[in-house]
Amino acid sequence: MPDCPNLSGTRDLLRKCLTEAGLPPTFTEVIGGYPSPSVLIDGVDVTGVDSAGPAACVLTPPTADQIRVALLHAVEASALDRNLRQTTLEDSMSDPDEYPAELAVGVTGTRVAEVSAPARTVHRAILRAFADTGQAPDQAALLAAVPAGHELDVLLAELHDRDVVRLDAAGRIRAAYPFSAAPTRHVLAIDGGPSAYSMCAVDALGVSEMLGRDVAITSADPLTQEPIAVSVRAGAAVWAPETAVVYVGANQPAESSSGDVIAAEDRCCTVMNFFTDPGTAQQWIAENPAVSGVVLTQGQALRLGVDIFGRLLEE
Repeated sequence: MPDCPNLSGTRDLLRKCLTEAGLPPTFTEVIGGYPSPSVLIDGVDVTGVDSAGPAACVLTPPTADQIRVALLHAVEASALDRNLRQTTLEDSMSDPDEYPAELAVGVTGTRVAEVSAPARTVHRAILRAFADTGQAPDQAALLAAVPAGHELDVLLAELHDRDVVRLDAAGRIRAAYPFSAAPTRHVLAIDGGPSAYSMCAVDALGVSEMLGRDVAITSADPLTQEPIAVSVRAGAAVWAPETAVVYVGANQPAESSSGDVIAAEDRCCTVMNFFTDPGTAQQWIAENPAVSGVVLTQGQALRLGVDIFGRLLEE
């Protein structure tokens, strides 16, 4: 409907989502025969409603998350047949997605294993709160998760000291790897849930396995600012652009000169990013000589994220 009050905003939103997904920001507009405004991708309405409905104004237009998820699923579907037929050098390798063992940084199994059982109970409650709301829970929301005989402040301090969560000066949760309470360049659209932020690229890739839910990731190349999108479903990922890679490294050693442990958020989260292709990753590395690390393939990065975060919610 040309006079639909939501048409202009939806048109702009669709262009933005197409650009974020690395696709040309062009589309075909059809007048009449559809609820207005409707966004159809591969003939399917992104909101899930019947696209053959009456030509009338839609009170609630499509959201950015609905468009992003539909775009990534469409990219995934078009890539599936190609990937099934494709034979590459990696097919003949015994384990093409294996990554160097020393790259298992951040919230590793070792750090979590060192946390007491009561603190782990609170830790799981924090992660579930991020997954359910996209935000860090406050202390009042966590009180029900504290085992009898324990103090929430003490358990949160333990999680902070073990670098499993990060607290600010007021004791508020600012991060619980893989989630960030503050905006980052890595946005997660959790299927059936909210949008949230991850601390780094590897963290983002581990969220789907951890939650057992599909996750659509949008990010940007830190060198070119070009958009990068990854759809992770049932342990598999589809990337746009298809040339994207992940840099994994650090800008500081694991310990200070005094022997104190340096938190992952300070030493590596800001440098572990998605890049549109190996070339931009290598250029960024050359321009940042203080960092040390490696560029991972898509398969290596996904496996690393799953290995670090995939089992964090298990009892």
